[in-house]
Amino acid sequence: MPDARAESLSISSTEQVITTIRETRNALINALLNDASLLAFAEQHFNTIALSPIKIEFIKRDLKELRDSSLDLVHYSALMRESKEQNVIISSNHPLLLTEIFTIFSKYGVNKPE
Repeated sequence: MPDARAESLSISSTEQVITTIRETRNALINALLNDASLLAFAEQHFNTIALSPIKIEFIKRDLKELRDSSLDLVHYSALMRESKEQNVIISSNHPLLLTEIFTIFSKYGVNKPE
């Protein structure tokens, strides 16, 4: 019979990892809801120095929807496993976090340079 205390610690640890990922993702999104930060992000990652006001509003709308949605546990499973096994610090420039943001930008024709 599994040790209930060990199982409880594992669940708590998983919940803590999920919470940390969600908080990191949402902090990144909240920063991007500022027009200047959004444009700086676009310049840094897409070599784009200008976005139309309409694109900015649509991107911000989609970012808010992403922020308010639940975490895609399948998408983040590798990061969750890595974080639990190796006690990795989750940063806002982790590729899995950026992938979700890049998807929103590409939806509006803002793509990574080749």
